[in-house]
Amino acid sequence: MISILCPSRGRPKNIEQLRENILNITYDIYDIELLLKLDTDDLYKLDSRYDYFIKSYIGDRSPYLNRDYYNFLAKKAKGQYLWGWGDDCRVETKNWDIILYQRIEEYLKDKPDRIAYISVNEEGSKAKHPCFPLITKEAFQVLGEYHCSELLSWGSDRILWEIYNGVGRTLHIPEISIKHLSYHDGSAPFDETAKSMKERFFRNPNAHNFVSENIVPKHIEKLKTYIKEFNKNA
Repeated sequence: MISILCPSRGRPKNIEQLRENILNITYDIYDIELLLKLDTDDLYKLDSRYDYFIKSYIGDRSPYLNRDYYNFLAKKAKGQYLWGWGDDCRVETKNWDIILYQRIEEYLKDKPDRIAYISVNEEGSKAKHPCFPLITKEAFQVLGEYHCSELLSWGSDRILWEIYNGVGRTLHIPEISIKHLSYHDGSAPFDETAKSMKERFFRNPNAHNFVSENIVPKHIEKLKTYIKEFNKNA
C-alpha cells in the first residue's frame, strides 16, 4: 500500500480535485490511502462514498505543519511507502502506482533493511532538491518522523534530502511526474494558507541551518548504524 500524507486548510475544492486526480490516474485505488489532516475550525463535509481510500483526521490548528500534520499522519499510515503531498499536488503519470512499486522493490532487492528515499519528476520545479519525496515505512520507523518536527513549515524537504543523501540511499524515478500548483509559478493563488506557510517559514531565518548542522548528522548516523546492524544480523 502507498500512503499519501496530505494536510489541508481552507481548500475544499483542492481536496475534490486531488481525489479525482488520484481516482482517474491510479491503477489500483484499493492499494492507495489518502490521509488528510484537517483543523477543527475549518471543517467541510467529505463525501463518504470515498471512505474506502480517503481517511480524514481532525485536530486543533497548529503552527507545526511537520510535527502535527505530516508526522501525525505518518504514524497513522498503513503503507509500505509514505509520500508527503500538498492538496495542490497532482500526479500526471497513468498507472503511476505500478511503476512506483516495480522501481522501488527492484532498488530494495539487495537492501534487506529497506531504508530508502525516493523522488519523482517534479514538473517545472526549480528547487535544488526534491520537494515531494517518499520514504519507506522502515525509514520512518527508525527516525520516528517523516518531516523534521522542529521546522514550522517549508524547508523539511531540504532536510530530508540531506539525510538520505548522506546515507547513500536515494532513488530517482523520472518516469513518474507530479505537478505542484503553486503561486510561485502562477498556477495557484496566493491564498491565506500560502501566506501562513510563508510567514512561518520566515519566523526563524536560521532554523534550517541549525537543523542541518545539529540534527541532520545525528539522523545520518542513526540510519547508518541501523543499516549496519540489520545487515550484520540478516
